Amino acid sequence: MTLFEYYIDYMTRVCEGALPTPAGIALTETGEMRRAMELQQQISAMGIPAFVKACAAAAGDEIPQEAYDTFSMEDMLSAAHALANQAQQENAATEEKPEEKAPDPDAGKHAFEVFLDCIALDDGLVQYLIEVLKKKDWQEFYKLSRITTKLDLDPNEFLYWLGNKEQYAPEAEQVCAAVMDACCLRLAEEKRLDVLAALLSGDQNTFELFRCEAPELMHLPDATFQWYCENYLDRDYPLRTILRLNGVEFPETLR
Repeated sequence: MTLFEYYIDYMTRVCEGALPTPAGIALTETGEMRRAMELQQQISAMGIPAFVKACAAAAGDEIPQEAYDTFSMEDMLSAAHALANQAQQENAATEEKPEEKAPDPDAGKHAFEVFLDCIALDDGLVQYLIEVLKKKDWQEFYKLSRITTKLDLDPNEFLYWLGNKEQYAPEAEQVCAAVMDACCLRLAEEKRLDVLAALLSGDQNTFELFRCEAPELMHLPDATFQWYCENYLDRDYPLRTILRLNGVEFPETLR
């Protein structure tokens, strides 16, 4: 197993309570989403290799030193990309008729959408992208884009596209993006991070309850959960919100 595979396994087991909390990690939350966010914040602070080493000690596992010595972000991204391809192939195989060839799951997608699909697979990659964008480390951004899409994506074009994507979308998506961005910003300012996290993760019950209290949604008859899914959750806006709330700036014009 690679260090990335150990990381995914340990993170899942710690979240589920199947593995004792390792040294250096202190979890106080009980809800699944809030506990996962709390864990990811602490992993980000201590680093993936240190987290894996602490978990291995708690589990009584022996991991070869070579796994630590050879760990790199490129390996992590390659593994994540492989997981994305595997998931897409499995979904296509499930839907495919025996005599038909499975369609390309990325057909018709913008290269930036494929890039974000891979990044969104793991919170560690999201945190890494945040660091890269805040530092404007474009060399690392190009490295990310080559591994995930095999293309040299321009970071300035990416930031402009993600920051302004609703301007080129249908009216329903424009309305949804504006309304839900405002809701998410207000929740962040009110420090209601548990509600914000549940909304961004797509929890239907949270959305339905929030809709009954949010002035932005109460008088909007089209604001159903399906409307939210189709025009916000499935359109990369949650990730944009996470980047924005973590200090990533999006340009209004393309440089």
